[in-house]
Amino acid sequence: MNIKMIKLIKTIVLVATSVIGVGCVSTNKPSVALFPPTNIDSIPDYKDDKYYVENRKILVVPGLKSNISEYIQKKFETEIITIIIESGSEVIDRKMASRFIDEIQLKENISENYQAYEGPVEAKFVVIPTIIDISYSGEYEKSYTTKNKKGETVRHNDECDYSAKAKANVQIRELPSMKQIISFNVEGHSSTRKENPSSRSCKESSMHNVVIAGAISNLLEKGEDDYITFNKYVGSQGIITGARSFDGDLYFETSLGRLHGAKEKAPVAIYQNIDGELILVAEGEMMGANNVLRKKSYIEVDKNVAPMLKKGMTVMLSGKCVGYMCAINSTLRTLR
Repeated sequence: MNIKMIKLIKTIVLVATSVIGVGCVSTNKPSVALFPPTNIDSIPDYKDDKYYVENRKILVVPGLKSNISEYIQKKFETEIITIIIESGSEVIDRKMASRFIDEIQLKENISENYQAYEGPVEAKFVVIPTIIDISYSGEYEKSYTTKNKKGETVRHNDECDYSAKAKANVQIRELPSMKQIISFNVEGHSSTRKENPSSRSCKESSMHNVVIAGAISNLLEKGEDDYITFNKYVGSQGIITGARSFDGDLYFETSLGRLHGAKEKAPVAIYQNIDGELILVAEGEMMGANNVLRKKSYIEVDKNVAPMLKKGMTVMLSGKCVGYMCAINSTLRTLR
């Protein structure tokens, strides 16, 4: 057994132990709305709007590269769209808009008060995900035997080991100016194997497709720095609208609800907008299902940072990944 595998097993045991320990004491608090409200300070120019949410509307347009097929680019586009939707924002579907244009125009003609459809032109940003390089291979490994601790012979079948690597670029630009806001590069890897292959050439297209898809899905993984950065620019933004106290603890009300991507126990980031830049103030977590409602939610933060939070501060899903599987996936990535 190699050193990497030993490290992985030790990490799995440690994480599993900690998760079991935490799980035994974890409870879901009753509705915080029943707790007494507490006055907290507001940021400058705060407007008392309990329902304010900047639910961003975004276009996603896959990039072009001469040596990468449209099919491959489309796969990455789909991954990006999933991340944006999970962050609480809306992806504008141009094809859907064109499908319903007749109905839209008909309604315009029969209703004097109808507000004209603003689908595609409402988008504030365009995200351009581009696969810039992809490689894949299959390698044959002949069958072999080993001895276990009991001295018994163990046969390992011949197999094909398949792997793929993908490199991509992600850009976010303002509309309609097309001014670039951010651009970064990401890499993804994937591997699998097939025992007793029909050929030693290891060129099964279905297996190549599996590892290619895996590498693309791993380009932006929840919890990684690039994922968190991307989430900050495309995610739905709510605000802290108040606080409630119980037994000496503070719980903060936010305008992010299930409609805006809020989920129980989801990690959140709290920012203050200073000169147009979101500056991180604190991190926290949405509470249990009782406290994630349709148009608002309650969050918890560390006691040491709670006094820093004010009405009007921006709240977003952070894009971080927490829990047992996140720790395992993080360890696997470091052992690649």
